[in-house]
Amino acid sequence: MNLLITNDDGISSAGIKALERVLGKSYNTYLIAPLKERSVTSMALTVFQGMRVERINDNHYIADGFPADCVNIGLYAEIFPKIDFVISGINRGVNMGYDVHYSGTVGAAKHGALHGIPALAVSSGRIDPDDGYTKEAELVLSFLSKYKSQIQSGEVWNLNFPPEISGSGTINEIVFTRLGRRRYSEKYEKKQIIEGVSEFQLNGSLLGHDEETGTDFEAYDQGKLPVTPIQLDLTEKRRLSELQSK
Repeated sequence: MNLLITNDDGISSAGIKALERVLGKSYNTYLIAPLKERSVTSMALTVFQGMRVERINDNHYIADGFPADCVNIGLYAEIFPKIDFVISGINRGVNMGYDVHYSGTVGAAKHGALHGIPALAVSSGRIDPDDGYTKEAELVLSFLSKYKSQIQSGEVWNLNFPPEISGSGTINEIVFTRLGRRRYSEKYEKKQIIEGVSEFQLNGSLLGHDEETGTDFEAYDQGKLPVTPIQLDLTEKRRLSELQSK
């Protein structure tokens, strides 16, 4: 089985190195990742201009582009054999609820799904752990052994790891959930350059979420491993049916 591995934290991140190191023991791994961090880029693609791509070896490339660019190159630039599965991560920080609309990690996985390839997005609440995300990578290996055949073509599963996993500490802690409702509060710093021209910088976001049963946030807060299947069709089917029936 040929796995394409990418991320949005950049080629030097510990999470992608852990996936390549651990999954490479059981699968054919092909890694292509952004030259630098490309967080919060969703499914952005580089078009109408060239992209620099550097070959490290036959299985390992760096692209000066976005996470979705990396998937696109991995699938269509004829640098790798036919890809069977796309994995994006391990992201430094979680991607739950409405975060999936912004996330470059999830965006890369969605780009694989858009082209009919089963895909998994992986994120962790541990920030710069001493083991370099080896724990999460080993659980991803176990996850693939159990669930990879259940992820359908064109489907993304979004997996998040809490800092401390409860219970058995294994993939038996997986809970299938829906996306929760994320709440954002934004703040900008304004710096005047000249009269009428200012620079606005987003100075972080305060993140919250609604307390609801059955969501990824609930499972995560309980120390479980939330997995949410994500579809590409954003049609609000109940609303569409309601409008068509009028």
